[in-house]
Amino acid sequence: MLSNKFFGSFYPVNSSIHKINPVIKFICLFLFLIPIIGSENIRLHVVMFFLIVFMMYLSRVPMRFYFDMLYGLRYIFIIIIFMLASKGLELESALVILLKLFCVIENLALIFYTTSPSELKYGIEKCLTPFNIFNFKLGRLSNLLVSIITFFPMMFTTEQSVLKSASARGLDYFHGDVLSRIYASLSSLKNTLRLTIEKIRLVKFNSELKMYDVKKYRTNLRVKKVGFSDLILLGIHIVFVFSYVTEVGII
Repeated sequence: MLSNKFFGSFYPVNSSIHKINPVIKFICLFLFLIPIIGSENIRLHVVMFFLIVFMMYLSRVPMRFYFDMLYGLRYIFIIIIFMLASKGLELESALVILLKLFCVIENLALIFYTTSPSELKYGIEKCLTPFNIFNFKLGRLSNLLVSIITFFPMMFTTEQSVLKSASARGLDYFHGDVLSRIYASLSSLKNTLRLTIEKIRLVKFNSELKMYDVKKYRTNLRVKKVGFSDLILLGIHIVFVFSYVTEVGII
């Protein structure tokens, strides 16, 4: 399931979601997290769930890629379900928690699949601009954040290549039992980490080829302008926040 090379990383295709300004994507993510974390209204979460699914469809990224993200976390979901059952939570409360997890995971997947590393750096720097009064090195900080973000998806895809190569030498991960898979994963972990770090260094080298200097403020010759679709998406997320604050009685 995790064998595709785009798992958790940028999927280059022309779609309406790809065209959204990266700064707007991060602002919408921040606004999205406010009702996700604070609200317990199942109707609001269902609406946000359908918005995420609709955006997944518009992104033109194969749906199986999004399901791969959930499949990779299947054991965590099983543990959460058992924990919720042991606490005797009502079905509606348990469903709200699962909807929260789905929305957060797939929202992040949307950003990863539809935003290139260069745009991620640009968006992060723009969002961190208000903190520049503290003289932070935004270029270096955004470069570090993007490296952290891309590390784990890159490690997953690298691990699959390492495990396939190891199976040719008798260390078979794909046809063994649970203990055999754990042993194969642990045996290949050192090589996986080494190759992943080398890939991260290659990404940094490519950034240097583009004359990207972490000591200076990020500049792009081509920046996606804020268009009508960006404003529509931003407005929808503002409505979500407004629904939440009226629910808790802030206004």
